[in-house]
Amino acid sequence: MKNWFDHILFHARAQREKPAMLVEDRGVTYGMLLLAIERCARRLNDLNIGRDGVVAVLVKNPIRHLTLCLALYRIGIVTMSLEHSQSGIRELKFTAVLADAEANGLLDPANRVIEVGDAWFGDDPVDSNTLPAAFFDSSQICRHSLTSGATGAPKLVTHTVEAIGRRIPPFIDFNWRIALCMPGLSSIWGFTTACAVLATGRTLCFAASPHQAIRMIELFSIDFVMASTEQLLAMTRVARTSGAQVRSLRNVWVGGNVPSRALLEAAMIYLCKNILCRYAGSELGHMAQAPASEVMANPGLVGQVIPEVEVAIFDPRGGRCPPGQIGLVRACLKGDRLGPLPDTDVDQATWVNLSDLGWLTADDRLYIVGRTADLAADGLQDLSAPISSVYDVEQILRLEWDTTDAAAALIDGQGGTGTQIWIGMVDGKDATAEKLSAVLRARGLNIPIRLFEMKSIPRGANGKVNRTELRSIMLSSAGTTRES
Repeated sequence: MKNWFDHILFHARAQREKPAMLVEDRGVTYGMLLLAIERCARRLNDLNIGRDGVVAVLVKNPIRHLTLCLALYRIGIVTMSLEHSQSGIRELKFTAVLADAEANGLLDPANRVIEVGDAWFGDDPVDSNTLPAAFFDSSQICRHSLTSGATGAPKLVTHTVEAIGRRIPPFIDFNWRIALCMPGLSSIWGFTTACAVLATGRTLCFAASPHQAIRMIELFSIDFVMASTEQLLAMTRVARTSGAQVRSLRNVWVGGNVPSRALLEAAMIYLCKNILCRYAGSELGHMAQAPASEVMANPGLVGQVIPEVEVAIFDPRGGRCPPGQIGLVRACLKGDRLGPLPDTDVDQATWVNLSDLGWLTADDRLYIVGRTADLAADGLQDLSAPISSVYDVEQILRLEWDTTDAAAALIDGQGGTGTQIWIGMVDGKDATAEKLSAVLRARGLNIPIRLFEMKSIPRGANGKVNRTELRSIMLSSAGTTRES
C-alpha cells in the first residue's frame, strides 16, 4: 500500500462521523482528524521549518502526537517520534521538535523546540494558503525511528514511504472493528499499526497502562489488540487479578520477546483464545508468524517465515548453515536478494543481523534459541546452546509471584559455578531463591537461580528489558544478593 496516507485521507472524507481515535476519556472522528491534520500542516508550514531535516514529535497525548506526524507527512517533512521516558533523547539533534509542556528540559537546548498547545487543535477556521506537496515517491525516506535498545544503545533506522506501506496489507482483510495499539508511537511497530488502522477505516484506541487497557476493552468493546510480549504479560496479570470480563476481544497479535508457554496459557484463559505470535524487526518489519497453539507445542518456534522475506542462519565465519543447525539469524527482503557475485559463492544480499541465535527447518519454520545478548558466552562460541530459559523464568515469576516487576539474565561461570539465571525483582516482598525455585520446579524448570533486589528494571521501548544493562547492574552488586 504505497499510497497509505491517501487511504487515511479517503476515510477521513468518506466517513466523517465515525470515531477515528479514542483514549479512555475522549476521542476524535475522522472528520475532526482531517481538519486537525490540515490545521496543523498550515501552522507548521508558516513556521518555515524546512524540508531537509528531521522534525521530532515529543507529545504525550497519542491522538495529538499521531495527528502531528500525519501533518508533517502532509507537507513532506521527515518525522521521528519520541517518548518522554525514553533514554538518550537529550543527545539527539533535530531541525525542530514539536513538544508539549511536559517535555521541558528533556532535550538538548540547541534544538529548536516548538511548544504545541491547545490552540493548535482549536476550532479556528483553516485558511486557504496552498500547502507544499506531501511525499509522492515511494522511495522517499519519510520517517526515522529507534530500535528497542534491548541489547544496548538503540540504533537509528530510516523508513521509506513504501517500507511503511509494506507493513499495512496484513491488516486489510482482517475481521475486526476497533483496535487497541499498545506499542508506543516512537517504535515503527506502533506507528505503522496506528496508520494501518486508520488506512483501513477502523477505530484506533490508545491506553497509557495495562489497567487502562483492560478498562477500555470492556468500555469500547475492543475486538483486536496489538501488544508486545511485555504488554501482553502485564494485561494478563491485570485481567486475572481484577476479574475483568473482556468478552469482546477476539484477536491478539503479540511480538517482541518470545512468549513462554506459561504466558500464552494464561493469556488464552484471561484475555483471548486467538493469539497470533509474530516475529518482527525494526528494519524489515514482520518476518514470521504462528498461532499460539503451535508456539506452545514447539518450544522455541517463532513462526513460519512469510513469503516476502528470506531468513537464513549463518555461522560465525559468515557461511550459510544447513536446516536444523543453530547459528546467527539474519534476514532480507526477497526483492533485495541479488544472488552471488560473478564466479564466487559470496552472497550479495543485504542481510540484517537480528541479534538472535536460532535455526531454520527445511520448510522455513524459524526457531529461536535466544537473544545473543541473553546467552552465555560459551553458547555463542560453539553455537550449540539449548533454548534459553530466560524468558520462561522471567514470565513465570511475573505471572505467579506478587512482584511489581522482575527480569532475568543468564550468567555464566561466576564464582566457580556453572551457568545460572540471575533474577532482579522490584518489591519482591518475601521472595527467596528457594521459594522461587519451587515455583519454577512446578513448571518443570530445575535451574540454579540467584536473586537480587532492585529499585527498577532497565527497560527500553515498549517495555523490553535491556539485558546488557541488567547484567551489568547484577554483576556490580553480586556481593549484596539476598540469597543464592
